Amino acid sequence: MRFQILFSLPQRDKFLPVDYQYYISSWIYKRIGEANQEFAQFLHNEGYGEGNRKFKFFNFSPLNLKPYQAHWDRGVFELLGHEISLTVSFYLPEIAEPFVKGLFMNNEIFIGDRINSVQLKVKEIRILATPDFKEIMSYRLISPCCITRPKRDGEAHGQYLPPEDPEFIPRLIENLKTKFETAQHVPSYVGDSNGGEMDIDIQTLGRKPKSKLIKVKALTKEATDVRGWLFDCKVTAPVEVHEFIWNVGLGEKGSMGFGMVEN
Repeated sequence: MRFQILFSLPQRDKFLPVDYQYYISSWIYKRIGEANQEFAQFLHNEGYGEGNRKFKFFNFSPLNLKPYQAHWDRGVFELLGHEISLTVSFYLPEIAEPFVKGLFMNNEIFIGDRINSVQLKVKEIRILATPDFKEIMSYRLISPCCITRPKRDGEAHGQYLPPEDPEFIPRLIENLKTKFETAQHVPSYVGDSNGGEMDIDIQTLGRKPKSKLIKVKALTKEATDVRGWLFDCKVTAPVEVHEFIWNVGLGEKGSMGFGMVEN
């Protein structure tokens, strides 16, 4: 289920850090926590799954800032309008339409760091239409898709893989399968009547993938860089998996605003 949240922008607030995803993710967790503390604690600390397989099944889009001017040398967007919008999606049975609308309505969000920030007020929440899902769907990434490979001997850390890397698609499919199976609360999803494994295929299409680097927790000791890619793709999968993609996104770090798709 997707929602478009419309924010009013005070005239005094004009400069927004270009790396704002962490602040939005934190706000969503905070709102869930204030509305349902027990559920939020589970979502933040445990997610679904075991060990390191912890997934938070929500996603959000980049902010629609238009009109704006980018000042890349300062790392900020200068906001020139009076309204900003954000799309948020959930794949959580505990969160239904009335709950989500109540979760965010009449609320405010502070986005920024100690140097540049804006204070936004929620003015309206709209429910967005759901596509007619089929087994073959084409998607466009509107926020970067992130896939990592664990570090190897001699490497200081793992690598963010580009779509042209031969490991990218297999790891992307495996990530999707694992998240979907975990969301169903079963150890292994039976994809057909014969008990076969769920069949998923992903192919990149059209435009050349565009790399994008996003800093998380900027200007703090925990600051880290995350790299993802924007591209178009064709996905062949069961219909219920497409619904899952629509609400959670493709790739890793969906709850940090990575991997949201449009069709």
